[in-house]
Amino acid sequence: MQATGPIRTFSTNRWLRAQARPVSVAAAAGVGYGSWATLTHYHLGMAVALKAGSAQFALSLTATLVLVMVLEQLFRWPSNSTRGFWLAAVGTSVLAAMWLIGGHVVAGTSNIALTIAPNLIIGTTVNFAYSSALLAHARRNADK
Repeated sequence: MQATGPIRTFSTNRWLRAQARPVSVAAAAGVGYGSWATLTHYHLGMAVALKAGSAQFALSLTATLVLVMVLEQLFRWPSNSTRGFWLAAVGTSVLAAMWLIGGHVVAGTSNIALTIAPNLIIGTTVNFAYSSALLAHARRNADK
């Protein structure tokens, strides 16, 4: 039996399928990093812990969605793919750090460095890995 209606539309629409992955990854990042922030602030009381966790959830979710688009644009900006790699990897990592620090300052998070450390370490690693994959893809296509 074939799927009909919205299910069929979703399963056959390439654009929707492409958007589902980044949204799922962003939601997972928000839950994971928000939980970390809650855990690291639990000793200060539940209200403080939930405030830090909520801020980290929202910041991680939006940062994950937006930074992938920024990274790809920064990679394509220079005409040289090696320069694009460095601009994308470093530029996106710096933007992510600024976003997270600013958000936690606004939210009044008490221990910002401890709260964002896992996000920055993992995020910077992913930025470099993703930029490396873009560089490898660009070099393969340049050889054709």
